[in-house]
Amino acid sequence: MKLLSREMANALKEQFQIPPEEAALLEKNIRQLSRQERRTFFQKLKPREREFKLFFKGEYGQLDEKGRQEWLSTTVQSLLDRGGEPDLVDSMVMDVIGRLQVYRCLRERAENEGIRLKALTHFGGLSMVLFLVVIITAIILYLAGR
Repeated sequence: MKLLSREMANALKEQFQIPPEEAALLEKNIRQLSRQERRTFFQKLKPREREFKLFFKGEYGQLDEKGRQEWLSTTVQSLLDRGGEPDLVDSMVMDVIGRLQVYRCLRERAENEGIRLKALTHFGGLSMVLFLVVIITAIILYLAGR
């Protein structure tokens, strides 16, 4: 179900006059991009990512609670279809909705439906734990050195 990705990529394409070949990149995961596609993405689309997110924030802000819940469930379904790995558009939408909220819902639905997620999908929560461990260790070392 790439419905949300395709719909959002088309919305960006229309709003920002993005050429079709560049818009097609938005429906792919960063690891799926070839060398030339990555070059195109980082030269042409990545610099405009802030504009794209502001556009999505405006669209998301106009939605009622039901519409926001629909965006969340559609994004989660899109992620489940790919084993938990977001494509470029899903990643931008996740930043608008809130990554933690999306990942929490993703994990719950994956457990309930018995869908196995790819290993790096859980890295979002793991990175937070590692970050806290590093900060606490740095504080302890700083205080021990005094």
